[in-house]
Order: sequence, then structure tokens, then C-alpha cells
Amino acid sequence: MRDSLRTTVKAAIAKTMPDSTRLDVLYNLPKIETWRRRHVTRDCPSFAERTQLYDHLQSKVIQDIPIDYLEFGVYRGESIRYWTQINAHPESRFAGFDTFEGLPENWRKFSGDMDQNTFDCGGAAPDLQDDRVRFVKGLFQDTLDEFLGSFVPRSQLVLHNDSDLYSSTLYVLTRCHDLLQPGSIVIFDEFSSVLNEFSALRDYCSAYRRAYDVLGVASSYLTRVAIRFQ
Repeated sequence: MRDSLRTTVKAAIAKTMPDSTRLDVLYNLPKIETWRRRHVTRDCPSFAERTQLYDHLQSKVIQDIPIDYLEFGVYRGESIRYWTQINAHPESRFAGFDTFEGLPENWRKFSGDMDQNTFDCGGAAPDLQDDRVRFVKGLFQDTLDEFLGSFVPRSQLVLHNDSDLYSSTLYVLTRCHDLLQPGSIVIFDEFSSVLNEFSALRDYCSAYRRAYDVLGVASSYLTRVAIRFQ
């Protein structure tokens, strides 16, 4: 009898409650605050701008060694350009992944969906005029396997995720799992998007039993977060 009543209640809720992104965000927002209390300690560096976070990672964590820098979600190249400037080591390698044609699907946000193809650059990758940089054009799901088939890490791995979407972020983390050895640094550019980058990291770590330390946060309420895998 109880099972029948439970099923009836579930069916009634499913039929009457709206399938709302805003409700999903509101329901999940407390998870970010729980995460903050657990992971962002008093001595965790906090910065007003993301470039200050990048400077901190370079000067205090990475220091003078070369890096293998993989960026997912390049747009006009502001982040990858900045990293080539603060890490001038000649043996560093930089790879940026993007379709350069905008988001592959709608980005679900509290303020409303951001439409597919937002951030379209007309298919053109930025010209950084740096021989250490290469761009891989296309969907991550279409290009990453081929890249990983020939890529051998040589130095400190820095993975910069600005792909915004849950699907894209989770795909990158899972496919790069073998690269993400202890000590690997991952930067999230839209971490406070609770249904997307935040949830993707949580689900990846749950599935693969990964732990990490938070190296720093930047911008308003956990928008940018840098972690280092244990």
C-alpha cells in the first residue's frame, strides 16, 4: 500500500511541478555553499580577478618549470594568451580546444538559457604568434581522442576548463582522467554554475574516487576555482 501511495505521489508531482532551470538551480545552490565550507579554508587565497589567480598559480605553485597547458573553451584567447605571457618557458606547450563557432548546446543558467552558438568567433582561432601554441578546432567529443592518442605529458599539467556546459566539462574530465595524475592543476572558469561545471566535477570525482585541494578562488562567489588533484 505504501509503495502504491508513493508511486501515486511521485506521478502527481511529476505531472504538476514545472521542469524549471531556475528551480533546479535554487535546489542545488546549497550544495555549492556546503562545498565552500568544506574546501575553501581560511588560508585559501582569494582574488578579485582571475588573472590574479593565474599569477598566484604561476609564481607560488608552478614557479620556474615548464607546463603542458590544455584549455577547453578558448573563445577569443584571453586566458591562453595570458598564460603564454606569465609562463615564458621555452619548453612549455599550449593547446586550445574549441569549435570557435559558439556553444554546442544551450547553457542552462538561473538567469535563463544562453543560446546555442553564443561565443561564435566565425570559426576563426585567435592568432597568438607563439610557436608553443596550437589550436584544435572542433567539438571536444570529435577531437580529443585523436589528440590524446599522440600526446605525452612532459611537465606540469595545467588544465583550464572554460567550456561552461556540464556535458563538455564532464567529457573533458573523464577523457583526461589518465592525464590527471596527482599534482595536476585544473582551473574552472564558471565553477559557480551549479548545474554545469560544479556538478561535472562532483560527478567525476564521485565516479573516479578522486580527491583534490583548492589552490585559490577568484571573482564573485566561486566563479573561478583552481584545484590540484591528490
